[in-house]
Amino acid sequence: MKITIGSFILQQLHALNVDRIYGVPGDYNLSLLELLESDDRLAFIGNCNELNAAYAADGYARMKGAGALIVTYGVGDLAALSGIAGAYAESSPVICIAGTPPLHAMKNHQLLHHTLGDGNFDNVMNCFKQFTVAQALITPENAAQEIPRVISRAWIEKKPVYLQLPSDICDVEIEITAAAAAPQLPASDKYNVQLAAMALLTKIKRAQRPIMLVDQMVDRYQLQQRVIEVAHRFAIPLTNMPTAKCIIPEDTAGWMGGYSGNLSRPELYERMAHSDCVLSFGVRLVDSTTGYFSQQIPAAAQVDIQPFSLKLDNTSYPAVATADLLQALLDLSEDTPVQPLAPLPDPREKLATPSDTPIDQAYLWQRIQRFIRADDVVVVENGTSGAAIGGMRMPGGVKVVNQPIWGSIGYTLPALLGTLMAAPERRHLLFIGDGSFQLTAQEVSTLLRCEQKPIIFLINNDGYTIERYILGENSSYNDIGPWDYAKLPAVLNTQAQPFSVAVETTQQLEMALERASRQDRLAFIEVKVPMMDTPPVMKEFCNRCNSFNFGLTNPRRSA
Repeated sequence: MKITIGSFILQQLHALNVDRIYGVPGDYNLSLLELLESDDRLAFIGNCNELNAAYAADGYARMKGAGALIVTYGVGDLAALSGIAGAYAESSPVICIAGTPPLHAMKNHQLLHHTLGDGNFDNVMNCFKQFTVAQALITPENAAQEIPRVISRAWIEKKPVYLQLPSDICDVEIEITAAAAAPQLPASDKYNVQLAAMALLTKIKRAQRPIMLVDQMVDRYQLQQRVIEVAHRFAIPLTNMPTAKCIIPEDTAGWMGGYSGNLSRPELYERMAHSDCVLSFGVRLVDSTTGYFSQQIPAAAQVDIQPFSLKLDNTSYPAVATADLLQALLDLSEDTPVQPLAPLPDPREKLATPSDTPIDQAYLWQRIQRFIRADDVVVVENGTSGAAIGGMRMPGGVKVVNQPIWGSIGYTLPALLGTLMAAPERRHLLFIGDGSFQLTAQEVSTLLRCEQKPIIFLINNDGYTIERYILGENSSYNDIGPWDYAKLPAVLNTQAQPFSVAVETTQQLEMALERASRQDRLAFIEVKVPMMDTPPVMKEFCNRCNSFNFGLTNPRRSA
């Protein structure tokens, strides 16, 4: 079967259910973009820069299972690299395709623009080898094998990959054996699965205080329902890392809240500290998600469940896919009496009546908790927004998109573009601080150009408040330029008519929320709050960050 190399790439992406590809045009990728112009299954979404394109592809992948971006060589792919590294840290399968100089020029080490002018074409590839799980320079000889190999690694490992497509071979025909199909996850060894399931069943039955701890892996491999079914079969309570907020719906019976070391609910922290069986699903214990390593998880109790392996009581079981393991466990325990788990009570604080009172963080987030509804997509920036949303009890079906590990500020605004296009039937809310917004603000123009209709909350607390609490409360490096944020959407697209407003009082906020809920257009609400007002949990986190980072030379220590 004959097909051009460019068409084969697009065919492989379509097999992964990708229908939007983000990026920026450049001379080396124009042949592929021209091919996209006539493809009715995939659309190219031009971003304001390559970093934003990587963030958008990441957000899209969180909702759709995989995402893609197209950039140009050198200036383009390196500009996207931080976004690719973030996708790696947060287990987001993003396919980065870079149009490169012509293959003949690369082979002859010619001195070209968008390079260092030294004939070296290995340096960019070497960079991407550090932040992707598979890479390839495509040639006519290897295209039929390398394109599906690289793209399948993104799907299987839930990590980014990198392809270089020389500008002169996009239209070259190659021979392939069959049309593209979605990659398959590795098959389990049936014998190992049965051994692992029996060992795990014994461990669970002997346990007096079991608990499940889930991380991103449960979402990326779509294991939520089986995990919950196992929890309910054996009456095991559940919790999640901050990286996995809402992966277990927070109205699920047995859910005990989010786990972040001793910043967790006291009952949960004690349960974890004294558990004799912790079913740990892909958990990574990172400083930012454990309250700076304050977790207490008994080593002897841990059952390390990874996507394709299990480790239990110092015995490792390879070639065991988690989905097969959980199903085998359920099959072995069909006669187990089911003991119902109780749902976590949902505390409701009384909200003050809206008035001319200035908005503070406490009021804002109490009101937002009532504004978020079932099945919303909530995109949350690091900082005060992340701290507040992380502590909220969410309605069922809510999807939270955040970046607690890589922590690149500004990520969420372009990521919102990706989530919107991946799930257009859902309501999307963005919560972003003014400092983060200034890094990627121009992507509002793409949202408006593409007629996207999210509700954006810009939390204006006059600079980098999270950094002020870590160090330098009054230092100039934590200051930013004062923007008239509410006027920006109209400036960034002169043909659109977004709803945009700045609010300072609780009554103004109430009116803005009511109007935003009725709008069939992008809504942008700038919420002005005091500079040093922040959720209490963020203050404690920042104190720990300060103590961890600065050692004996810590200015606070000497103050």
